[in-house]
Amino acid sequence: MYIKNLSLTNFRNYKNQTIEFCPKTNIIYGKNGQGKTNIIEGVYFFSNGKSFRCIKEKEVIKFNEEWAKIDADFVKEDYESNATIFLSDKKSIKLNGAQIERLSEIVGEYNIVIFTPDYLNLVKEGPGIRRQFLDSFISQIKPSYFKNLIIYYKVLKQRNNLLKQKNKKMLSTLDVWDEKLASVGAKISKMRNEAIKKINETVNLITEDNNMTEKIELVYEPSIKGDFESEYNFFEQLKMTRERDLEKGITLTGPHRDDFDIFMNGINIKKFGSQGQMRSCVLKLKLSECEIIEEKTLQSPILLLDDIMSELDEERRKFFLNNIKNKQVIITCTDKEEFFENSDSFVFRVEEGNIIKEK
Repeated sequence: MYIKNLSLTNFRNYKNQTIEFCPKTNIIYGKNGQGKTNIIEGVYFFSNGKSFRCIKEKEVIKFNEEWAKIDADFVKEDYESNATIFLSDKKSIKLNGAQIERLSEIVGEYNIVIFTPDYLNLVKEGPGIRRQFLDSFISQIKPSYFKNLIIYYKVLKQRNNLLKQKNKKMLSTLDVWDEKLASVGAKISKMRNEAIKKINETVNLITEDNNMTEKIELVYEPSIKGDFESEYNFFEQLKMTRERDLEKGITLTGPHRDDFDIFMNGINIKKFGSQGQMRSCVLKLKLSECEIIEEKTLQSPILLLDDIMSELDEERRKFFLNNIKNKQVIITCTDKEEFFENSDSFVFRVEEGNIIKEK
């Protein structure tokens, strides 16, 4: 699968721009602040209908405009598919001209993997970025997972509102919300555990040389103790921690507090790994994400690399590029790199919201 073209109207700093992509490598370069990442963001919207950069979608609408629109044509095997996202006070999404009713309907339609410098902090930063990695990955191979996430966070919000109010009459309904939270939360935990097992099977097949010198293993750390796949167990833990939750005004147990540890050759690299080991590990995790998506969907995902090459040394750049040759790749960078010169690629220069194709 690949994206054939992208049109941005009133999107970020683009008034009206269309870009025709190469099915293989696309290099988008220019000085900082010119709008390179905005192109990546526009493509990423079609993975789940959301931005990877902001929560308030009004931020993507061009200054002094009331709406923005993103259009794209995709090629999937032997047929083309079109999608349009309209952003204003409300969001509207069309797939092949038909209006979709739920955001979850676009998830899994276009498989897109993104890699930004922030992901290099996957190992050493807090659990939020690791949950985000898992959630994005699993949603593309199991769209039902994304639906469960939406339900889970809606129920969690309701439960937290009740906890903050401390209204005795309203608190009597907590059992109902706890049952709903446990029902969907156990499903999320199960799918996360299955995904981690699959990553462990795949990640060590991606090697930098012929020797298996670095064995990577992810270890799931669910917030739910004991049988985390059991609705009953989760429900009982919510009852046991209710007094503590009331005191804090938030729900302290559940998938929203999950994490996973990363080991290399049996050593927790968050605590003891070198910067180089951490970066090699993250590269392999992202590559394994691509491999698993392709295996499960029979479609090669589009890979978005937002200014990531400047963060890697030459050896790791070559390793990464050698492992993505058969995928459509859209790369942003500040300068054209030497190792791109002979590649089968399109090159675009971005200047103040204008996209100029060079070859």
